[in-house]
Amino acid sequence: MERLETLKRKVAALYEAKNPNRAPWADWLYDQHVPYVAAQAREIAQAHGADPELAEVAGWLHDIADAKMDRHAAEHEEESLKMARQIMEESGYSKEQIELVVDDAIRLHSCYDGNRPASLEGQALAAADALAHLKTDFYVFAARELAGEMTLEEFKQWVLKKIERDFVHKICFDDIREAARQDYEIIKNLFSRPPVTFR
Repeated sequence: MERLETLKRKVAALYEAKNPNRAPWADWLYDQHVPYVAAQAREIAQAHGADPELAEVAGWLHDIADAKMDRHAAEHEEESLKMARQIMEESGYSKEQIELVVDDAIRLHSCYDGNRPASLEGQALAAADALAHLKTDFYVFAARELAGEMTLEEFKQWVLKKIERDFVHKICFDDIREAARQDYEIIKNLFSRPPVTFR
């Protein structure tokens, strides 16, 4: 556990440095999103036969570049992978553990184009990230942060597309999907409503 504590201190130091180029909602992500994902990834890993520590590590590091750059930066994903690799090395993880966490779990946790992590640890991370979107006030906060960048209709379409990927593609475990179904349906119904018009 010493290496995990070392890693968590390094993650905390990066976010607490408050890099002026960091993602606009980096503080909220570090306080609300990242710890939730890490805890859920550990819990899911324990329940499904994966390594709980490596799943938790993946949770702490899954979008670590948010601590130093905007999410929309072209190099964000590659910088996250580079930073995650370095932090794991400095914390004492083996080459094999780093490859599993960085090259499988973190690289594929968003499940774009149907690409899922191969490892159970990666699948635990993907599911945990999906739950963080479906079971917390993530979309309430996102609405505030993205105000002015999208119209209401564009935001609704962004949410609907994201929750579909979360629910259908990122949650690889039937029990986890069923536990999230009601939250998914509530968000889907809320953002599927047609605009109200007044005459």
